[in-house]
Amino acid sequence: MNYHDLIRRIKDMTSADEDASQDALELVVENVAAHLTDHTRRGFAAALPDELQSAAQMVPTANHIDENIIEQLMDLEDVDETSARRRIKAAWQALSDIFDSREVDDITSELPRQVVAALE
Repeated sequence: MNYHDLIRRIKDMTSADEDASQDALELVVENVAAHLTDHTRRGFAAALPDELQSAAQMVPTANHIDENIIEQLMDLEDVDETSARRRIKAAWQALSDIFDSREVDDITSELPRQVVAALE
C-alpha cells in the first residue's frame, strides 16, 4: 500500500481532508515509532512507504511521553476529542494493513497501554 492509498483510506473513514489525514498518519507513525525498540523500529520503518520513513525514525522525546496522542492531534489540527480519536484510530487501522497480524502484535506489545488504547 502506498502513501496516497493510506491517506485516502483515512479520508474515507473519517471524512477529514487530505492535510488532516496526513497529519493523523504521521502523528501515529511518530508516536508508535517513539516507543519501539531500535530493532522493531527499523522493521516498522522498512515496511512503510518512503514518505513516512523519517517519521518512523523518531526517537522518544518528552512530548511523546508526556502528552497523549489524542491531545497532540487535537492541538495540531484544532479538533475536538471525538474527531481526533476517530482520525487516530483510522490511521492505525490503515497502517496495520501493511503488516501481518503477528507483526501488529509485536508492535503493539512494545507500546504503553495508553497508546494502544488510543489506537484501538
